Amino acid sequence: MANEQAHVFFKSGDPAVAPILMLHGTGGDEEDLSKIASYLSPSSPQFGIRGRLIENGQTRYFNHTEDGGFDLESLDSETDWLLEAIDTYTEQYHLNQEKMIVVGYSNGANVAAYAWLAKHPRFKKAVLFHPMVLTQVTTLPDLSNVSLWASHGAQDPIVSKTNFDELMQTLDTAHADISIFEHEQSHNINEPELVSAKAWVTAHLN
Repeated sequence: MANEQAHVFFKSGDPAVAPILMLHGTGGDEEDLSKIASYLSPSSPQFGIRGRLIENGQTRYFNHTEDGGFDLESLDSETDWLLEAIDTYTEQYHLNQEKMIVVGYSNGANVAAYAWLAKHPRFKKAVLFHPMVLTQVTTLPDLSNVSLWASHGAQDPIVSKTNFDELMQTLDTAHADISIFEHEQSHNINEPELVSAKAWVTAHLN
């Protein structure tokens, strides 16, 4: 079973509060976003799943091609693996996936957004730090039951403003409810960004 390969972090919390699923950035692990998750919602149960791929010595949720583009076969199969792992461990830890809030950064934010556009995941809410478009989706799903907060930095060398705007427009066209926070810094997560994300999470815990 593929999910036996998963590295998982779990921290118990108030079972009546929405759990947080943490999806790390490139080179991260399953515990990377725990402090951020604790800040966003101190009483939420937390769990994180490490991307199982290694590229140039760094953990990832999907690979690049040799020319630096996104490996779409890897993206497709690894997103399937991740969603199966989420199903397995939410059941094991008795977490409500319908109420769950995804907190994703960079690579983790990208795979969460892609899952919504291509895979019909059970989670409906997310905080996405610096996500980007990975591939064009020809037939958009109905995301009218999806709510997300997303951020972008004007000096981001990885995610261009055009790319970020394209993702937000695609999600909006699919009828997702979107809150956007933009700042003048880079691909980093800063304090004003966290304050904005916390306010959004607090309003979406139920």
